[in-house]
Amino acid sequence: MTRFGVPVISPEGLSSKVNDHFAMSECFAILDVKKGRIASAQFIRNTRKDEVKAAEFLVEHGAQVVLAGRIGSCMTRIFMDRGVKLYSGAEGTIKEAFEDYRAGKLTEVRPNPYQI
Repeated sequence: MTRFGVPVISPEGLSSKVNDHFAMSECFAILDVKKGRIASAQFIRNTRKDEVKAAEFLVEHGAQVVLAGRIGSCMTRIFMDRGVKLYSGAEGTIKEAFEDYRAGKLTEVRPNPYQI
């Protein structure tokens, strides 16, 4: 099983819209994926947003892969430092973003050699 994290605008099941601005997200979908399919989805809200950055919040909840629209270098660094795979370019619903991930349409974010 692989645990995915996706920032969403509001919790509406797999029809939830991906929040394009990762750092401003308060609500996230946690997807448990087995054999390439979404086995379960739960929604969590970062009520400690002023204390815990969005990336740290997802790491605390076991995210191993994150699908995001746009994401800045601060959040990217947190994921990179913790070994979480990050993909940008996610848009539409959670279901559409996951299908794009499976089809190889999202961009894997890798460390910038100038920032290492």
